[in-house]
Amino acid sequence: MSGFTFDSNIVIDALAGFEPALTEIRRASNDGGRAWLSRMVWIEVMSKGIGNRLKSAEHFMTGFGIDDIDAEIAARAAALRRERPRLKSPDAVILASAQIHGRVLVTRNIKDFPVNMPGVRVPYLL
Repeated sequence: MSGFTFDSNIVIDALAGFEPALTEIRRASNDGGRAWLSRMVWIEVMSKGIGNRLKSAEHFMTGFGIDDIDAEIAARAAALRRERPRLKSPDAVILASAQIHGRVLVTRNIKDFPVNMPGVRVPYLL
């Protein structure tokens, strides 16, 4: 796997100034790499703010590459939901985006993405 896709919770933590989240994002961007988000993460983050906080979040996310939800990601997300019926559609889309592009999903959501799941990195828990 090469590169990192960030889950909503890490991005929201970073926007709140939580240093471990900011460190994870910087780490992904060091060595000339780029941090990525699924369009679903963008939607989730943008649904949480208002006013200047919303503008700050939108500006912050311009530093990430965005994986739009195409037919390949949609098909993989549907397959993930068939494999794990309790997995919610947004989480399936986020994981599918990372998998399709061969990236590690960075998250603290251990309910849906267990720590020992291949292709998942859980850098910290709250």
